[in-house]
Amino acid sequence: MYVTAKNNFKNKPLVLQMCVICAHLTQRILTLRFFAGVLTGILFTIIFYHQKESIDKPKFRPDQSKFEYEKNQLPSEQIDRSESSSSSSIWNSSWDGLKKMSTYPRHLYLIRHGQYFDNAASLNEMKLTILGKEQLKYTGMRLNQMNIQFNRLIHSGMVRAFESATIINEQLDTKLQLIKDTNLTEGLPVAPVPYAGISQRDADAYGDRPRIDTAFATYFHRAHNDQRKETHDIIVFHANILRYFICKIMQFPIQAWLRITLNHGSITQITILSDGSIVMKSVGDSGFIPSNKVTF
Repeated sequence: MYVTAKNNFKNKPLVLQMCVICAHLTQRILTLRFFAGVLTGILFTIIFYHQKESIDKPKFRPDQSKFEYEKNQLPSEQIDRSESSSSSSIWNSSWDGLKKMSTYPRHLYLIRHGQYFDNAASLNEMKLTILGKEQLKYTGMRLNQMNIQFNRLIHSGMVRAFESATIINEQLDTKLQLIKDTNLTEGLPVAPVPYAGISQRDADAYGDRPRIDTAFATYFHRAHNDQRKETHDIIVFHANILRYFICKIMQFPIQAWLRITLNHGSITQITILSDGSIVMKSVGDSGFIPSNKVTF
């Protein structure tokens, strides 16, 4: 049948044959143009979508604290409340009981004291070991390398914290007056979970938590109205309280404090922004201490 159709086509006039050939060619060209148009349309749609997406996406800065700080400068009517309202169940923005009174942040450098004689007969004899003093020298050098104008150097009432603060101060180009706060003395805030041999009844018997919570309220709060610049405070104290403070400020379960390990002389850096937001820049950083001198 194909041969017959081919013979019939040859028997037709030349003009008609040309018309049929042109019709077939036109049909094929239109088909190719159709598919080319579809592919072009898909390509342009993809390009347009990506361009629109890149325009609509907010430009986040790599430095989170600066980005948040800039966000805080926006007028209140320009801040999207939908995000804050949807996250209110997992973050209490009024954790310190204060409202935004200053536009400046507060920076805290929380230092664990150096290695000490933990088997000494009395608290006053629990002084730093030779290695502990060396660890805090590295800590002081690291703080000095930050080129920050520190405002205060605070330490607990225990001898190992005082010695650690003294060594840090010796490494700073600008010396600071040492401030003693006995509320920062080591203690047991709450019974840890999972159970580690200490019950909540034991913790209540020690009675340390009210004192420790007082220390927390003293140093962990947004800037007051009379603060006219960023502040940088160094606080030298102890692992139990420091770990409890980390959980408390980050609004983690406070019973989780024992799950955190902090090396001697380590630095935990926390920034409190003017709206009460928290930026934890480091936890237990001890990378500046030689590995063969690290203890916990």
